[in-house]
Amino acid sequence: MHSPQDEDALSEVVGFVLLLGVLVLALSVYLLYAVPAEGRENEIAHMNMVKDRFTDYKIALDSLWINKQTGVTLSTAFDLGTGAAATEGGGLALPLLSPVRSSGAVEVRSDAGAVTIATSDNPDGVRIPLGLVQYVSGNNYWVDQTWTYQMGAVFLTQDGGTTVRVAPPLSVYNIKNTSASVTFAPVNITGSTLLAGSGPVRIESRLRDMPSYGLDGVYEDVTIAIETGDSGKAQALKHVFREAARNGGVPAAWYTVGTGAGGTVSIHVIGPESDETPDVALRVPTADYAVTIFNAASLIE
Repeated sequence: MHSPQDEDALSEVVGFVLLLGVLVLALSVYLLYAVPAEGRENEIAHMNMVKDRFTDYKIALDSLWINKQTGVTLSTAFDLGTGAAATEGGGLALPLLSPVRSSGAVEVRSDAGAVTIATSDNPDGVRIPLGLVQYVSGNNYWVDQTWTYQMGAVFLTQDGGTTVRVAPPLSVYNIKNTSASVTFAPVNITGSTLLAGSGPVRIESRLRDMPSYGLDGVYEDVTIAIETGDSGKAQALKHVFREAARNGGVPAAWYTVGTGAGGTVSIHVIGPESDETPDVALRVPTADYAVTIFNAASLIE
């Protein structure tokens, strides 16, 4: 026969087990839903920050070559991944209850393609190398993205393909229905650095004093062919080339746009006259940058 004291002790054990079960259930729900949601929000905010940095980077570099500020160095910084709590492992900020931090890699590379600009006077064209600055995310809760600055454009690549978020410095426009004008700045990046992790990095870019390409003039036709090395980028640039010509009021009969093997995209402008009349004005500014990436981590952060 059980005494009342035994029953009281048993009820306390049962109550403790039930309370422990409720706590485990609550913790499981939090880890299953709340932590991934917080991690996803952090990574979305970080990707938006990277987008803004690349857009600002393109605008800043354009300002240098437009104003011919050779020798001037611009610096920008951003985090490669999402940060963790500053009090991680102390108090209630347990690592188990915090999202896993994301990571990323940023790279500057010189051998990332080339652009060939040919004219009626120089059918073989002038080949100009193209480098890039590229960030690749290592997200845990959100879709991975690759942001690339190349030839003066900003590209976004993810599962759905590649799109041009900011167009390259290309303009094609109609001059009073008598001639066409083409202006293209083949922005070249020179450098070789790769950094990976989740901490901050600093990118420094200096506009180099380079000789003119000697392409400015008026020709019977002009061809700009870009070797991107990526079919997705080529298709995205194909739409940009067409939009540039349409926005400039250039009739469809004055130009052709196409893609080729190896991620090549080109635009061929012949102007209003199909004979040997020079009616396509070309201007090719020089924009060549030396780019270096540094680890910006410090004891302050």
